[in-house]
Amino acid sequence: MFKKRVWLLGICILYILGILGLIGYLIITPTKATTSTIVKTSVITSTAATTPTTNSTPSTSVILSTTSPSTLTTATTLSTTTQSASSPAIESTIDSVVQVWIIDPSAGSKNFEGLGVPVGDGTTILTIIDYEDYTPADGDIEVTTQNNETFLASIQAIDARTGATLLKLDSGSLTAVATRNPATLEANEPLIVWSQINSNPVPEATNVIEEPDTSNSVPLFFGVYLPDGVYGGGITQGAVVTDQNGKVLGLEGVYGYRLVIILGPIGRIPPIISIESAAELLSPFANLQPWANGPYLFTSNVVGNYIGNYDENGSDYLVLANAITQVLNELGGLLSTSDLPQNFLSYTWSNAISQSSDGHLLTTIFPRPVNLCNTAGTVLAQAKWVGIQWDRSNGKLSRVVYGSKAYTIDGSFEIISDTSILDNVLQTH
Repeated sequence: MFKKRVWLLGICILYILGILGLIGYLIITPTKATTSTIVKTSVITSTAATTPTTNSTPSTSVILSTTSPSTLTTATTLSTTTQSASSPAIESTIDSVVQVWIIDPSAGSKNFEGLGVPVGDGTTILTIIDYEDYTPADGDIEVTTQNNETFLASIQAIDARTGATLLKLDSGSLTAVATRNPATLEANEPLIVWSQINSNPVPEATNVIEEPDTSNSVPLFFGVYLPDGVYGGGITQGAVVTDQNGKVLGLEGVYGYRLVIILGPIGRIPPIISIESAAELLSPFANLQPWANGPYLFTSNVVGNYIGNYDENGSDYLVLANAITQVLNELGGLLSTSDLPQNFLSYTWSNAISQSSDGHLLTTIFPRPVNLCNTAGTVLAQAKWVGIQWDRSNGKLSRVVYGSKAYTIDGSFEIISDTSILDNVLQTH
């Protein structure tokens, strides 16, 4: 009987200890849960971590990465920005964000291009457009609000260095957003990135950058990059970057180019385009700037260069653009393209190594077709893209290969001008 009582007493003690342990766990657990942050809709909250599903819906939570590049620190807790993210100023900005669609009349459909924000008097939309395969035409752009209002729009100005584009609504106006120069950011001032998740027209807060490092800014961008590891739909082209008061600091750039070889499973995380540089498109003289229809992006095998766009050398854009223009305005007779594949991309990639067997190669593309001219100024052809090849092997003539559709070859002309200007420009990077 005594042994039975001792055994029962032991069971009771273990039961009590178990209850005390459970209470302690419940007290401690909420503190630990903030190490993985989840964002739902446009209000930022902290809760326990869950595993994202691949078949996510617009209401699916997005887990933020806890690792990030050296250029920024990703938030592990959003307690300092929870109130700001749901403030009237933030809500006003996010309510004004629109979707930009490219209409394809031949297919009877439209394709989502990215997000945009109304600026100026509200009749203009600032957005990002990828011009690699798209060539603007009247009436082929649609702007949709979060209330499903639709407006046709036309392109007013383009910054070919970044893809930043100013659209003009054909009718009506929207509420313009407040903007802010990124140069006014204080040290470690948090930023919020608003993106479209799946088909939900209301942007969601997908990243908070708690300690942005803007020390490496270049003329067209400010040095804050989005971290990898964003799930549930990723980041949208034209994603809106705001401060805690809802003022727009920039727009996320173009995510992928076929011309540029992208290494790694994550892909290219583009820079954030400064709202100040993009707002220059509001100038009445924007279409007179060299980048209004200058080279959009390029690749080059000179001294190992392989450049996607001008984020690394924004200040030298004019020098390179002028060099390319000079070559395209001093062309000679027709040359054969029988040695080239019909899809020039494969040839570009195979010549990506510096000092390739067939000389130097620079491939570039334009938002709108450009004229190819001889030394007399006669237009020989129009081109959406060109491949400039010089210093070729076995004494073969330097040439410009071109096409009206990326990257299909239409023909080739001999280069008459001095190509050393290209060497001088490209070898400085």
